[in-house]
Amino acid sequence: MMSRMPTDTPRRNARMGFAPVQNRLVVAMRSASNRINRVIAARYGRTLNLHLDCEYPKAGGTWFGKMASEVLQIPYPEHNVFPIGCACVLHNHWQWRPGLEKAWYLRRDGRDVMVSFYFHRMREIKAGNPTVLRRFGPTYDRIFGAGYDPDDTRRNLGPFIEHEFANPRDARSNWRDHVMQWHDGGRGRPGITYLSYEELVADTEGTLSGSIESVTGNRPDEWVVRQTVEKYSMARQTGGRKAGDEDRESFIRKGVAGDWVNHFGPTAARRFDDLAGDALVAVGYEPDRDWIDRYDLQD
Repeated sequence: MMSRMPTDTPRRNARMGFAPVQNRLVVAMRSASNRINRVIAARYGRTLNLHLDCEYPKAGGTWFGKMASEVLQIPYPEHNVFPIGCACVLHNHWQWRPGLEKAWYLRRDGRDVMVSFYFHRMREIKAGNPTVLRRFGPTYDRIFGAGYDPDDTRRNLGPFIEHEFANPRDARSNWRDHVMQWHDGGRGRPGITYLSYEELVADTEGTLSGSIESVTGNRPDEWVVRQTVEKYSMARQTGGRKAGDEDRESFIRKGVAGDWVNHFGPTAARRFDDLAGDALVAVGYEPDRDWIDRYDLQD
């Protein structure tokens, strides 16, 4: 008599050791797809009508890309494991390279990026995400100290920033190098539109509409833009929270610009300035390198 196979496939796979293999395979396929998509975009992007949603992670690219795709009525593929060969808004963390056209590049104050990254990692660690625990758990125990308080940002951000700049993962370069590559390489080239998270927060409708017109040459319908912005507003995406209402357990934590001043101490500020102060000035977030003295930062 044949034995009955378990019906709970995910649990069965995990018990038999298949789940880790499947996860690694998916990660490998996504990585290969990303590399192929970058070549396709540089060579055939205009022919395929690809709209490139480029950013350093945590700069608002997902938010912007979903809204742009809604307004343009083209797909926004996520977590794709196969190369893209159709018109779409293609979100990515690519570094600048010649040939990229019909592209938006979103930037965000690198200090806010570091704070957002920090809370993202802490949320995943608290939730017991095995991949994040494996990649970062021992490292954070070492650089923060065993038994560290994840909510003590003023103490932890200094070593966190230093580690992120020395060991970039999500974009294969640190924040400074990424924004400066796009600033020096793509600025002034036709088909490249620059916008910032701060502009998107301050005037979502105007920034979205103007950015789409800049890339497509056509002003989108105001009613469509207004409805899209409402659909992807923080209140709609978070069940009623307003911008500034913090939830550290949510992917959308706070939804504001400039929150870094509430978490940076002097040590974190000095480390960030040493690593990326020149970029803060170059892209317009500070007028000079004396910015630390203008803020009341306390450890």
